[in-house]
Amino acid sequence: MRLKDSLRVLRLQLGKQLLDKKDRFSEINTAVKNILFLRQDGKIGDYVVSSFVFREIKKFNPEIRIGVICTKQNAYLFKQNSYIDQLYYVKKKSILDYIKCGLAIRKAQYDLVIDPTIMIRNRDLLLLRLINAKNYIGYQKADYGLFNINLEGEYHFSELYKLALEKANIPVQDMSYDVPFDAQSAVDIAEFLQQKQLENYLAINFYGAARIKKVNDENIKKYLDYLTQVSGGKKLVLLSYPEVTEKLTQLSADYPHIFVHPTTKIFHTIELIRHCDQLISTDTSTVHIASGFNKPIIGIYKDDPIAFTHWQPRSQAETHILFYKENINELSPEQIDPDWLVK
Repeated sequence: MRLKDSLRVLRLQLGKQLLDKKDRFSEINTAVKNILFLRQDGKIGDYVVSSFVFREIKKFNPEIRIGVICTKQNAYLFKQNSYIDQLYYVKKKSILDYIKCGLAIRKAQYDLVIDPTIMIRNRDLLLLRLINAKNYIGYQKADYGLFNINLEGEYHFSELYKLALEKANIPVQDMSYDVPFDAQSAVDIAEFLQQKQLENYLAINFYGAARIKKVNDENIKKYLDYLTQVSGGKKLVLLSYPEVTEKLTQLSADYPHIFVHPTTKIFHTIELIRHCDQLISTDTSTVHIASGFNKPIIGIYKDDPIAFTHWQPRSQAETHILFYKENINELSPEQIDPDWLVK
C-alpha cells in the first residue's frame, strides 16, 4: 500500500474514533416527517439514478419535507426539482463550512438522513454528527455506530435508494427516472435539429469523466469510419462539452452526416439524448440519462463487476455492453456488432 493510501486509512480511522457514536434505535419506530439527503459529491448520473425518490416520497405523503445538501456547483440539478423543499449548500473541501452547515441544519431537527455513499470522509462524518438527526441510513456502514440502519449487499444504486425508503416505511411504486429538464435548452436543441434536418440519429459520447474512459483522437476517427460503414447511412451526433467541441468538429469535418452541437451545459446533452434513436457511450452519466428515456444503449464499461452492478444501464429498451480491462482504447470499433445498431 502506498504511503498516501496508508495515511488516508489512518486519517479515516482516527476520524471514526473521534466522531462516530451510537445512541439510536436500530430501526425507525415513528413516522418520518422530514428527510435529508447528502448529495454534495453527486454528479448528473448520481442524480438521475436517485431522482425517483423525491417523487415517491411526495406521492406517499406530500407533507414530508425533503432537504438536500449539495454544492453551488451541482445545485442546478436540484433547483429544477419541484419535489425538493430545501437546499443546503456546502463548500466541498471546507471543514469550517461543513461545521456551519451542520449546525444550521441541526436546528431543523431532521427525522432521517440518507447517505448511501460507500466511502465516508472525516468531514462528511463530522457533518452527519453535527446534524444530529434521529435516524441515519447508510450503505456498508456496519462498523459505524452513527448509522442505526445499514444496507448491505451489492445492488444497483437505484435499488439502494429504494431499500432506504422502504426502511423508512415509504413504499416505492415507480422507479423510473425523472431526467432534469431546462426549457431554454430544449428550444436550443430543437432549433439545432431542425437546422441540420436531424430526425433519426445516433448519439455518441467518446468522453467519460476519467482518463481511462476517454477515446483518443486516432480511435475516434476509426469509430467514425466504422460506424459510417455499418450504420446504413445513419446520421451521427457527437456529444460534446466546451473543452472538446473544437476537436470533435475538426475530427468529423470530412463526414457530411456527422454533427457536433456547440454544447455549453448538461441540459443540451440531455435534449440531444432525448431525441436520439440510440446512444453509444463510455460515460455512465449519459447512459443513465438514456436509461431515463428508455433509449437503446450500447454502453462501454470497465471490467469491474461491482462497479457495473452499481451503475449499469436500466433502460427498458435493447441494451448491449462492451467491457475493457484497463483503458477504453484497448477496444476496437469492430467489437460493436452491426446488428446492435438501430437502423
